[in-house]
Amino acid sequence: MVAIDSPLTRVVHTACTLDCPDACSLAVTITTVGDVERITDIDAAPENPLTDGWICAKVKRHADRVYAPERVLTPLVRTGEKGAGEFRAATWTEALDLVAQRMRQAIDAKGPDSVVAFTYNSSAAVLERNSLTEAFFAAIGASVAEHTICAHTMGVSWDSVFPAMASADPTTVVHSRLVVIWGANPTVSNTHFPPLVQQAVKAGAKVVVIDPRRTAMAKRAHLHLAVRPGTDAVLAYAVANLWAQRGHLAADFVAAHADGAEEFMSAAAEWTLDRAAAETGLAAVDIELLAEWWGTTRPAMLRIGWGQERNANGGAACRAILALPVLGGHFGVPGSGVIGSTSAGAAKPRARWPKEAFDGPQRRVLPMHQVSRWMAPGSSDPCEVLFVQGANPLVMCPDQHAVVAAFSRPDVFTVVHEQVLTDTTRYADVVLPATTSFEIDDVTSSYGSLMVMPVRSVIPRVGESRSNDETGLALAQAYGFAWNPVAMAVAVADPGPRESQAPSQQFVDTFPEGGRAQLVDAAHGAPRYVALPHAADALTLISPATSKLVNSMFGEFQSPSPAVLMHPADAAERGLVAGQQVVVASPLAAITVPLAVGADTRPGVAVMSKGVWLRNHGDGWGVNALTPATGDALANGACFNDTFVTVTPA
Repeated sequence: MVAIDSPLTRVVHTACTLDCPDACSLAVTITTVGDVERITDIDAAPENPLTDGWICAKVKRHADRVYAPERVLTPLVRTGEKGAGEFRAATWTEALDLVAQRMRQAIDAKGPDSVVAFTYNSSAAVLERNSLTEAFFAAIGASVAEHTICAHTMGVSWDSVFPAMASADPTTVVHSRLVVIWGANPTVSNTHFPPLVQQAVKAGAKVVVIDPRRTAMAKRAHLHLAVRPGTDAVLAYAVANLWAQRGHLAADFVAAHADGAEEFMSAAAEWTLDRAAAETGLAAVDIELLAEWWGTTRPAMLRIGWGQERNANGGAACRAILALPVLGGHFGVPGSGVIGSTSAGAAKPRARWPKEAFDGPQRRVLPMHQVSRWMAPGSSDPCEVLFVQGANPLVMCPDQHAVVAAFSRPDVFTVVHEQVLTDTTRYADVVLPATTSFEIDDVTSSYGSLMVMPVRSVIPRVGESRSNDETGLALAQAYGFAWNPVAMAVAVADPGPRESQAPSQQFVDTFPEGGRAQLVDAAHGAPRYVALPHAADALTLISPATSKLVNSMFGEFQSPSPAVLMHPADAAERGLVAGQQVVVASPLAAITVPLAVGADTRPGVAVMSKGVWLRNHGDGWGVNALTPATGDALANGACFNDTFVTVTPA
């Protein structure tokens, strides 16, 4: 008889590091059988009062990624053609020596601009986002792929209007009497915020949601404005104009705390109620109601998201929206202000960087979402080595056909540090195995609260995976730097769990630089709306996040449907019915997908989920085959929603 070890279980508390505002505290159950330890359950832990009690379905299944069949277990070196996904196993020493050699060759031939760090790392904790990988690329002067895919335009807009001012504390929304949620879908991507809003509602608050789709928040709102994508600046201007006409401008607050109001209001005066209604596709009465509620209700809180930034008018929209609380004087008391991205100051990660990282050559900056342009076949760009970390550009970048052509170049040596074999790894010359957040120690802070949480290693390393920090250190050593490991304590005084005392009461303990909001940008002037031309029968295609994925993470085991959603009126007009295969075509490409029909999108707007892996599309091309690699006027942020399509039977 063979003895079977009885399983032993223990629970370890850690924190979620995924790209989400909540940063949930987690209770992870570890089951040990013999000498094998595995995660067998993930649930909420009590350390974070915002997230105690429950976590999202994505994170409850996070162990499916830890133990995915696609998990990268050892360094891999390409043996077949790029795109074939054919590799052989290698040692870390062999792989890193190869990478370091190719980097030296490129820099010797063309200088440090020839190496590009495509490091997104948005779902990493604080130290991992600013790890020794980043320090290494700073030391050699590698080009930086700027994070223009998401939140870039919004961030630049915030800095334009409220330079250096912190976000309001989202937990204070319980004191609001009006909550305006503009361009955000918290039910999917900030799941612990809606219960706070519901507390405010129970106390008598009204909720307004501005979104082209009828999201779960919109269905519960007192007012939903299904704005036409790309016209948010017009709606903001119309509200400001109505406030001027009806005496709702906070003249004293504006005089004391803002510059540029006269020029802003002059631009707003062009947008009469009827003209704005026609441009935004909204009922005039709904615009009036929004203006009346927001102009007369206090305290009022704006929760601004990122949906309105994803078009050519994105910077104008963000700036115009951010100006409204200033014009209305909605600051100074709990429950008022603007919720953007919070920062609790959990650590100073660059305190761990060696001196060489600060003394490296000046670095050039490239737009991440336009990799298909600067790395295009035949491009004059000097890029010869591309290092991808914490990103899946084959799925997430626009103009997907051109992205694939760029990653297929045999003369660009591509390295991907990744947890699982993604669409992007298929085009890599070297794949390096990456840890998950359950295999390392770190610290994380929410961008939706002021909590600071320790991240604890709860299981041994899966395979030969290494963290961003360890990979950067080893790569630096292979390149010739005499760097040593640096303790986390150098950068983190107190990893928590704790609530930071960071300032968050806007115009009370946190102010814009100089104490004044800037309603007119020094370089770009007042927000300027420019309508994009498109065919009269074209639909605007948007590609928002879903409850199944974090960007494209978890697509290896749970994928949203690749279907395109159309409003019943749009489907009927084209003679289309739910379930049939349709061809969705933009000026860039055409893909074949199933059709879904429903009233959760407004007429004229089609919806496809972002982040769906190519293998889940019948013809091997995703929504980003249709999207343009253009940039907005303010910040050159990605314009995914400037996609105009026809939909016809397959």
